[in-house]
Amino acid sequence: MKAERTNRILLWLNLLLLIIISSAIITFIVMSKVNPGSGNKSGVINSMTMLKDELALTDEQFAKVNLLNDKTLRLYNIVMDMMCQDNLEMLEELSRNNSNSTKLDSLAKNYGILNASLRRYTIDYFKNVKSICNEEQKRRLTLIFKQIMELEDQCVVCNKKDCPRRERLKNLGNN
Repeated sequence: MKAERTNRILLWLNLLLLIIISSAIITFIVMSKVNPGSGNKSGVINSMTMLKDELALTDEQFAKVNLLNDKTLRLYNIVMDMMCQDNLEMLEELSRNNSNSTKLDSLAKNYGILNASLRRYTIDYFKNVKSICNEEQKRRLTLIFKQIMELEDQCVVCNKKDCPRRERLKNLGNN
């Protein structure tokens, strides 16, 4: 009787494993058709290749930009980790019954400082890449950063109808 019950349990486990493995294989096949060739390139390589192509960088310029990018990404990752920690602490403090306003204020200020640090690193990166570029590459770089910063998207949701910044934004990178 026990042997029959054990055999039945093993049969059901085998069937369950077969279903799981089959669904994994089907998922793998479907995902590989949706994203062909995405397994061998990372986003950073793609964005750097795009930057090289968009700016028509020489190999020497590209090597310098890659060094700048590596340094900037390390700094970004450190700051983003600190921001994540602050966000978690802020959420934990907010979820308490008696939130400490002084601690929340301190966390908010620290988050602002970290956010400003990200902007400073972006500014430094832009200036350093710009120093490597010729005039046409500088113009293209300005257009790329304009797109990355999504300034035109901000104008869409802005409440001002006749905002003088829109004209200034249109002119960026066009001269």
